[in-house]
Amino acid sequence: MISYLEGTLVRKHPTHVILDVGGVGYRLHISLSSYDQVGVVGTRTQILTYLHVREDALELFGFMTEEERALFLTLISVSGIGPKLAQGILSSVSPAEFQSAVVAENVKSLTALRGIGRKTAGRLIVELKDRFEKVAFPEGTPRYTEASGEMSAAQETFLALLSLGFKEIEAQRAIDKIVREEGRELSTEEMVKKALRGV
Repeated sequence: MISYLEGTLVRKHPTHVILDVGGVGYRLHISLSSYDQVGVVGTRTQILTYLHVREDALELFGFMTEEERALFLTLISVSGIGPKLAQGILSSVSPAEFQSAVVAENVKSLTALRGIGRKTAGRLIVELKDRFEKVAFPEGTPRYTEASGEMSAAQETFLALLSLGFKEIEAQRAIDKIVREEGRELSTEEMVKKALRGV
């Protein structure tokens, strides 16, 4: 997977940008949130990425924050939510606001998002509420809330492990073990590496 691209911003549009990386122009789909943060044309910037592979195309999605990419990966893990719809959700609401709506089972707020009907809203609540609310992150880990708008390293690690094929309980046990053995919360990168090694 291409983790990020760094280069000169050649073109900027509310739904996509073109980034010149070593003479190659990469087109990346972005959300409105990333559009606001990406900078001005002609400047050098780094954009986090996700490469979506289809039978007939390769599509790059870009993000200006790890928080946004983590939610994107969580969304596309839900049945019926594809990359374009996930990007649309990110354009309509902040990760913290989306999390709050899911945890509160606020179907009205979810169906107000473009492309989300009652059936899909129900599926999002069923599949994601436990991840956002009931997962017991290590004691002392700041919760990902609307007030903070930030994810802890443990939560970022949890979402990363899910995207790598871990089951929820396996990911949580791995995080708990690492924090218990280290006596502290490591960086997301360190925790993911240790979890993959089974440490």
